[in-house]
Parts: sequence; C-alpha cells; structure tokens
Amino acid sequence: MPGPLLRRFGLTGEVFDRRLVWAVLWIAIAFYVLGYATHYPRVFTNNDEGRYAGETRAFLDHGSAFVPKTHPLTGEVQRTTAGDYPFGMVALMAPFVKVFGWRGAFFPSFACLLIAMFATARWLQEEGRSPFFALVLLGFPALLVAGRLAMSDAARTAAAALGLWLFFRGLDGRKGAWLLSGFVAGAALSLRETAVLPFITFFAGAMLRRDRGWTALLAGGLAGTTMHLLGNRILFGQAFAVRGFVFYPFDVTGLGDRLWLYLFGLLVLVPGGLACGLAYRGRRRPEVATAITFFFLFYLFQAYGMVESGTLKRLVIALRYFAPLLPLLAFAMAETLPRWLAALAARSRSPAAFERRAGALAGLWVAGVAAASLAVHPVLARWSESQAEIRDAIARTVPPDAVLVGNGAAILKFADEYARKFVVLSRHELAAGDAETLAARHPVFFVAFLDRSDSEFWRADAVRNAEFVARLPGEPSVLVDVQPTATDRLRIWRVRR
Repeated sequence: MPGPLLRRFGLTGEVFDRRLVWAVLWIAIAFYVLGYATHYPRVFTNNDEGRYAGETRAFLDHGSAFVPKTHPLTGEVQRTTAGDYPFGMVALMAPFVKVFGWRGAFFPSFACLLIAMFATARWLQEEGRSPFFALVLLGFPALLVAGRLAMSDAARTAAAALGLWLFFRGLDGRKGAWLLSGFVAGAALSLRETAVLPFITFFAGAMLRRDRGWTALLAGGLAGTTMHLLGNRILFGQAFAVRGFVFYPFDVTGLGDRLWLYLFGLLVLVPGGLACGLAYRGRRRPEVATAITFFFLFYLFQAYGMVESGTLKRLVIALRYFAPLLPLLAFAMAETLPRWLAALAARSRSPAAFERRAGALAGLWVAGVAAASLAVHPVLARWSESQAEIRDAIARTVPPDAVLVGNGAAILKFADEYARKFVVLSRHELAAGDAETLAARHPVFFVAFLDRSDSEFWRADAVRNAEFVARLPGEPSVLVDVQPTATDRLRIWRVRR
C-alpha cells in the first residue's frame, strides 16, 4: 500500500498496510526474543520473585505453600509460608521449576508477554483497527522488565488481553467466546485478586444491557473462580485465602507523589494513552472509559508507590501495576488517535506535510521501541551481575544450616530462605537482648546487611544497620565487605559465642 507512513501504520484514516504493520510487530518481537535468549535472567532482583519461586518449590516438594522452619530464638519448628500468592503463577512456574530448578521460574513471564502482544494485535485487527497499537505494550519499560521477572505482572497483562479480546468477539454473537472470556477473568483471580479489574465494567455492562449470551459470561466466570478457590485450598488449606488489601490499604497521604509518576507513565511512556482512553468513541464506550478510570483510581489511592526506592526503580516497580491496563489503552488509542490526527491534518495549512512529519515521528517511536526491546536485556543482565555477586557472596559465606540475620527485604531476595534450615531473622523484628539470646543458643550466627544509598529510606536503614552491629555481643568478624554498585554495599559478620 503506497502512501504516507502515517496512513500505512493506521495512525490516520481507517485503512492501513496490514503487511507493513505486522512486519513491524514481528521485528520488535524478534528483537525482544533475541535479547531474552542471549541474556536469560540469572538472579532474583526483588523480594517478591524469591517468594514466588519459593512458593513453587514448596508446592513441588510438599504439595502446599507451607514448609517446616526452625525459629532461631525459640528452637521451635514452625510451618511457615514460602509465599502468600494465589495459585496461578505457581501453576505456570511449576513445570519449568521442576525441570530447570529455580531458574525456570523466569520463563512464564516471558511467554505471557508474547501472548499479550499477539492477543492485543489480533483483537485490534478483528475490530478493524491497526495492530500497530499493540506496540504500546513493548513501548512500556515496566512491562519490558516484567517479562524478565518471576512475578505475575506479565501474566496478568496476558489475561487482560485474552479476556477482553474474547469479550469483544462475544459481542458478535459467539457465545463460546463469552464463556471463555468469563473463564479467563475468573481464573485471573489466581494470578492476583486485582487481575479482574479490567473486566468488571464490561461484564457488568453486558448483564445490565441484558445482552444475549451474558449467562455464558457468568458461567465462565464462575468456573474460573472455582478453579481459583480450588488452588487456594491446595496451597493454603482454605479456599478464601486473600493477600490483597491487607498489604496496600487505601491511602491519601502519598497521593501527590504517586499522581505525577502514574500520569508520566500513562501519558508519556504510553504516548497520550490515558487521554486517548477517556476520549474513546467506539463500541462499549461507557465500559471502556469507566474501566480505565476505575483502574487508574484504584492504584492511585492504593498505599503503594515505592517511594523508598530511587526514581528509575520506581518507573519499573510502581508502574508495573499498570501493565494489565495496556491492552485496553492500546484498543482505545487505535480508535482515538487516528481520529485526532485526521482532524489535526485537516486543520493544518498543508495536510500532506503534516502527515509526513507525523509519520517521521511515528517511525522514530517505532525505532525506539525496537531498540528498547533488545537493549533492556543486556542492560538488566549487566545490572543483575552485581545482584548475583551479592547472592553468591551470601551463599559462599553463610551455610544453609546456619542462623542468619538480615535487614529485611533488602537481604531476603538474595538469601534463598526456602533452602535454609532456620527462619531468616529481620533486624527490625529483634528486641533488645535478642542478639545475646542468639549467641547463647548458637555457637555461631551470621549477620548480613545490604546498605543502600539510592533513597532517603535506605540511607536511614543503613544507619540502623550500623547501630545494630555496634550492639552485637563479643567481637564480630567481618567476612565480606563488597560494594557491587555505587549505591549497594554488602557486609557479612560472623558472631561467635
């Protein structure tokens, strides 16, 4: 199809060059696959990854999320949870962990990111929109990183893309599609309870409108929810175990801090995404706008924003929660942006010149997305080398049957708590005199502190680490003192009776 690049991409008008658009998608996906294959993840970079993998290992070894651990202070053997997440990611990770060990826990997220891309692109094409907008997913840095993490963010994005694609198929009278859409939404609960957020308004709208076949949605949803409850029963012994709101309650004190970050993510990293979503005029317009608004407000008022981390880490760790919204934003943008650009071109002095300039910008954005899809892997792999240095130092220095004290989440992701005989103690959980009690009960124990300087929170934590070390009994021996990065310093002490 000859013509300006803007039209060939489907960024203005209703006709697009299908072969060109799919070629662009395939190239960007191939870059991501190539980078992943040559730089496979080799270390957990946050505490949640270790808990997901630990929960999967516990399921494979014990048939539940519980493992026996000895408490160093009391000597009592306790049933502790290796992780408290629903069954979904455990089920996805289990086959790969069974075959490849804990390193297999990374692969499902990579596969789910690809599924999300293909499902979004097919959904757009079947709606008569350009699949070009599926590139929004690869253009979101948090999702590029999530595809390398042993967590649920990429899987929840895939569930949103699949479920909404099937929902819109069902609008054309395919009852089987609505049955599957309901099942995907219900089963998504087993990834995280909040995974149903993209579906709520669409399913409620179908029931309120009394659409033909809405009972298929309901039946599928009940079947998926039943599977989720059964998974909870297997892992935790109770069907209605919920993680959710206990950890991130409603909060307004950090609202302004979260607002700028989330608006940057959904208006800049997803170019105009939030605005395009709210201006959508296609079918199921009320449901689309309400779903986007509800999703945004839910996380805006949730007490989470990773303010204790530096800005670059927050762009990934905090914004990853919006990854499941990307397929819906891409869908809305595919209707809104061509309409807006066509109107701007019509009002410009030279529509042809406007289309050439806008097409050049679109081409630059595509090149940026493709480059980021490849570059994210070596960049993260290089940074992960420093994290692997921390993990390896702890593994070499602290035997798995020894007592270990660390500074909470900073050290847990490196300590492989699942493989350890004793519960890993967190410094902030120890009362005055507990260090002396440990020395009395154990001939030797170890203290591993990771001092970080990338935020005020961690700088204050490093001060408390030093205060704790100063109160240790006897004369602790420094076994490790390394600084893998400019902001991280690992020290390990051996404390003898």
